[in-house]
Amino acid sequence: MAEWKLGGDVKDESITLPFPFTHRPKIGARWLVRQYTRRYITCLYREISDWIESSRQRASNLLLISIIYTEEFMINFLDNLLVSLYKAVLTKEDKVLNKKIPMIIRYLGRYC
Repeated sequence: MAEWKLGGDVKDESITLPFPFTHRPKIGARWLVRQYTRRYITCLYREISDWIESSRQRASNLLLISIIYTEEFMINFLDNLLVSLYKAVLTKEDKVLNKKIPMIIRYLGRYC
């Protein structure tokens, strides 16, 4: 697999985003989501390692969408986010979450 950033030469147009995104969100939408992310991110830490499977899956979807919208702003929350993702990885029985976490980490890595 090729290096993710390729020495910084990867342009935003060449990145494939997950469904339902076809292109990078507009700047106004990114700023709006960035303002509210700070309010719900601590709840996502708890939800992504919750014992209820549907809560974990919804939290992983919201986290992935939040990363796509907030981009480099998400690095402000990496200390707690990586701990909660590590706890989520330890639960092996949730197949959907185990497929979503590498994608979350890949998009986080783009902006770190």
